[in-house]
Amino acid sequence: MKPILLSLLLALGCACGSSQPTAQASPSPSASSSAAATADASPSASDEVPVDSQVLAPATDRPDGSLCSAPLQTTADGNATPLLCRTGAVNVRAWKFYATISASVLGLGLNPTQGQVESAICDDLNHNHATRPEEASGYKLAAAYYGWSFTIDVSKVSC
Repeated sequence: MKPILLSLLLALGCACGSSQPTAQASPSPSASSSAAATADASPSASDEVPVDSQVLAPATDRPDGSLCSAPLQTTADGNATPLLCRTGAVNVRAWKFYATISASVLGLGLNPTQGQVESAICDDLNHNHATRPEEASGYKLAAAYYGWSFTIDVSKVSC
């Protein structure tokens, strides 16, 4: 009887010992998987809602393209995304987020010159306290809203 009891105790001891590392190892992968999924999460197309055409302050003109509304996520550098919906429409929530930071570039209108846009970028950087990453987003919104055909690299604009 003793060898049978000893065998049972050894079997239980091994089973308990081997299940412990498995139990400890399983929470880590699932926790990092859920963290990765959360970090990569972005609004789905079902979160995007079309918005009727309207003038968005500080603009004085209606947009050249479409408008939409999608939930915003803020980033570490002070930006908010998405600027545009999947259809290419301007996200009204993003426009409102940048309305004070990038007011000069957002208020330019449909037909500015490239020089006027660069001056507005400098005004936002110098007086509205926009950072270059924030102003790049403001410029992208304005270009999409007004349908501007020129491209400006905000990081290279000399003020």
